Amino acid sequence: MTSNQLKYFVTAAETLSFTEAGKRHFISQTAITQHIQSLEEQLGVKLFVREKKRVQLTPAGEIFYMEAKAILERTRLAVDRARNAADGISGSLRIGYVKGQGFSLISPLIRKFYLQNPSVIFSLFRQAHLDLLMNLEQNRLDFVFNIAYGDTDLSGFSFKKISSDRLYAVLPPGHPYAQLSSIRRYDLRSEPFLLTKYYDDPAAKSYGNIIPDKFGESGFIPKVDSRSSDAETLMILVSAGIGITILPESIVRTLGPSTDLSIIPLEGEHEHVDVLAIWKPDSANPVTQVFCDFLFPEMP
Repeated sequence: MTSNQLKYFVTAAETLSFTEAGKRHFISQTAITQHIQSLEEQLGVKLFVREKKRVQLTPAGEIFYMEAKAILERTRLAVDRARNAADGISGSLRIGYVKGQGFSLISPLIRKFYLQNPSVIFSLFRQAHLDLLMNLEQNRLDFVFNIAYGDTDLSGFSFKKISSDRLYAVLPPGHPYAQLSSIRRYDLRSEPFLLTKYYDDPAAKSYGNIIPDKFGESGFIPKVDSRSSDAETLMILVSAGIGITILPESIVRTLGPSTDLSIIPLEGEHEHVDVLAIWKPDSANPVTQVFCDFLFPEMP
């Protein structure tokens, strides 16, 4: 079967008229009839019931109609993507990211994409984990690079894992554990914690009622003294001796060596978080899909 046959069939199915389908495609009714008959012969099923001057879809025709529309839409998208790849695309792309993912992850990707698509205008926004998801949901961002904890709700989004980040305990320099090369989360069970809202459920009415999964898996409920959506704020509180916190490697790496903090890797296979590329599958911005195709050419 050919794409033209599918187009003729879809139009006939939508208008329930071979005559009208012929007019829309600038061919005769006889030609439409011949194409439909050819399709029926290839499929081995009847697609239409013909009654005098009326036609109706058969059950098989109704199923084939939905599939044919999907095939034509995929073909159209494939053509658009191929042309965009060949010619470049113009427009804008609003990218959000969490602290620590800028230079190491996003910069080389944007540089390479921009060389292929120099007409695209980029706007970058560094925001907290939950703010990124909220702004993506509300169409204020097109694409985000974000950290995903076990409690993160990603329903309604498309996403793909980029890398994993090891988790680190961040302690004041005078802490008894400050000189250790690694530490178990359970060993910190008596400490006052300063947690980020990365661990929270954005739909919950009270952040204070949410206990991160990783603490439960480690066998204790942390004593939470403070929370903030900003990791730097938490580290200031840690350096003041008010408590301790746990942060991903990408964030603590941006600090570099510090005499005001002791940064110790957590022991255990589960002591890491995923770094994800996240976008809305129904984004109205065509550049979003082009960017996805660039990042993940293996995806269908």
